[in-house]
Amino acid sequence: MRRTAKVLLIGLGLALGGTQFFSGMALAEKTKVGSVTDNLKDLFVELSKRMVPTVVNIYTTQIVKNPYGGGPQADLYRQFFEQFFGEEFGGPGGPTPRNGRPQARKSQSLGSGFIIDEKEGLILTNYHVVAEADEIKIILTEADADREGIDAKVVGSDAEADVALLKIKVDRKLQAAPLGDSDALEVGEWVMAIGNPFGHGHTVTKGIISAKERVIAPISEFANYLQTDTPINPGNSGGPLINTAGEVIGINTAINAQAQGIGFAIPVNYVKRLLPELRTKGVVTRGFIGVNIRELDPALLKGMSLPKGTTGVAVTEVYAGEPAAKAGIRPYDVITSINGKKILNGRDLVGTISSFEPGASATVNVLRAGKEQTFKVLVGTRPTREALAGQGSRPRSRSVQPSLDIGMTVEDPDAEMRKALGLPASVKGVVVSRVTPGSPAEEAGLERGDLIVEVDRKPTPNTGVFARVFRAPKAYLVRFRRGGEGVAITTLDLGKPAAPKVEEE
Repeated sequence: MRRTAKVLLIGLGLALGGTQFFSGMALAEKTKVGSVTDNLKDLFVELSKRMVPTVVNIYTTQIVKNPYGGGPQADLYRQFFEQFFGEEFGGPGGPTPRNGRPQARKSQSLGSGFIIDEKEGLILTNYHVVAEADEIKIILTEADADREGIDAKVVGSDAEADVALLKIKVDRKLQAAPLGDSDALEVGEWVMAIGNPFGHGHTVTKGIISAKERVIAPISEFANYLQTDTPINPGNSGGPLINTAGEVIGINTAINAQAQGIGFAIPVNYVKRLLPELRTKGVVTRGFIGVNIRELDPALLKGMSLPKGTTGVAVTEVYAGEPAAKAGIRPYDVITSINGKKILNGRDLVGTISSFEPGASATVNVLRAGKEQTFKVLVGTRPTREALAGQGSRPRSRSVQPSLDIGMTVEDPDAEMRKALGLPASVKGVVVSRVTPGSPAEEAGLERGDLIVEVDRKPTPNTGVFARVFRAPKAYLVRFRRGGEGVAITTLDLGKPAAPKVEEE
């Protein structure tokens, strides 16, 4: 399982009783312009004059019911929140429950956006800035006489891309921001960000493009982010990242929560592809074939008896009734290409399949037991993130362990555990109840709560079968399910010298 850096979505939330951080068409005509000036001293002055009027401040309000009511659990929830938000969380003005009834409170958040169509009053921003908002207000400039803001409505949104399209109606002339070409950007180019950090209002900062094609899986599986050292902060979410030609080349979205000078923006070229559907349908549809996959590495190549240099992604799970299953694709198949395009990693697969219109036919080439096979897959519609996500929790620890020390203990799931992990009765396997630090199991990426369904391609329906599998110190191919992430494959290598044991407290 790949570990990713923690990132913070940079919308800013202000809740009563505590503070939270959350984390082409008729678009503005793009004019062909060069850098606004060759004089670096005046460059950002001229960019600010040109672009600040295209940026808006966004304020949202959401009515939130207190997540706990009266009864025996009320004190437990209160203790939890007070531990992290302070004793004032349940104090005056806070959401202290009364008479056992949930108490409502107002949660306010803020962010930024920019106008892309002055005639229609269309504004681009991040989805997380306006998600679940009951009221959205737009402030065009600090000089607005009406500080209450202008009402805005959501025309379209896409949670997976973290993009939303808003619309306002005003009797004044608006100024739209031209959209540039993010593919033409080079690392080291000057850029400027405009936004509403911490509610201070229109704020301009500058920096450079630090890197391109960054992957931030927790936010989106689709956009390859631009990385910049331009100072951006909570409240900048949804604001534009601008090149020296005065064009928007990205939407500021996230910052690295553990670093300085590491921010991320959604490339505008990716957003351009979504705009037609957002504007006309309100949603974005993506292709889907119904598989979980894992990228190949030397250990997995060895475990699956594949030649060195094999490229593609290994299928770890095929969803019953979905397009891949109907076409005949199976677990352990290695997808090497789709419609002639090589698949080198998971992003290649997700991006390629997502680009298909639902109902289209895709030619999928796979390696099965070392032999090439071709399947025609009728692409379906990708479910929402919520539909794909599952719910689960970790089970209580017990001690059932194979005779060969593999660095973990497992148990047979009972009805209570199946409910906690969201496992139907038809899903067979053993649940990992403990992983020893520094052990082969930990190195393989296995975690407490994983359900192991197969070892070396053989089902492990119970602990008895599982314990008998491990007879020799060699590498074992383990297929397992983790919560809502689906089924994955890893290599448990028992042929390495044992690492020093680390005792848990």
